[in-house]
Amino acid sequence: MEVGEENLNVMLAELLADKGLRALGEVILRKSRGRPEPDVLIDLNGVRIVIEGKKPGMWNELVRQCEERLDDNVCDLCVMVEYVNFEKLLNERLFPDQSYIKKFLLKGVYNVGFMSYIARVGLDKWRDLPKYEKYENVGFDDLLAYLMTAYNKVVGEDVIGPVIAEMKKVLDEFAKNTAPMVNVERLKETLELREREDETDE
Repeated sequence: MEVGEENLNVMLAELLADKGLRALGEVILRKSRGRPEPDVLIDLNGVRIVIEGKKPGMWNELVRQCEERLDDNVCDLCVMVEYVNFEKLLNERLFPDQSYIKKFLLKGVYNVGFMSYIARVGLDKWRDLPKYEKYENVGFDDLLAYLMTAYNKVVGEDVIGPVIAEMKKVLDEFAKNTAPMVNVERLKETLELREREDETDE
């Protein structure tokens, strides 16, 4: 029997909700209906989180999808989930029902990654930012813990402050290096700057 990735993603989101996401914010599950929408969208205290899940060997596709979701402003945080032990699901039961799939995911093994809007807005020119965070062969509880850590970074990290400080540093360095080469009188003449008459009278 074929178990669709969309099914796994929605069931995973339900498990995350059961394990505490509802304590922090309303969880919304939405399935695609003819449009390129995510399988799962979670609204957590105003932070939009998309879960993209794939079977083993599709990690690069997960990265591409998350980049697309963030660039299209669908979400603030994209969760990449690779279902490492997916084949075991099919081997253990020929016709797995939803209850069995849910239990299987609770005991599942995952490669997970987290990509936020911070990595997609071009701040890497000013800050050393990783493209995404990845954790391999983790259990469900660890997945939940990493998700909450990624969420806290999105809501708590000062993104602009360090960039402004770095820009100021670059401008200060530029001013320091160019100041000795500037002919102030020539610059005044070029910019047609004149001293006020009351200053010259004094």
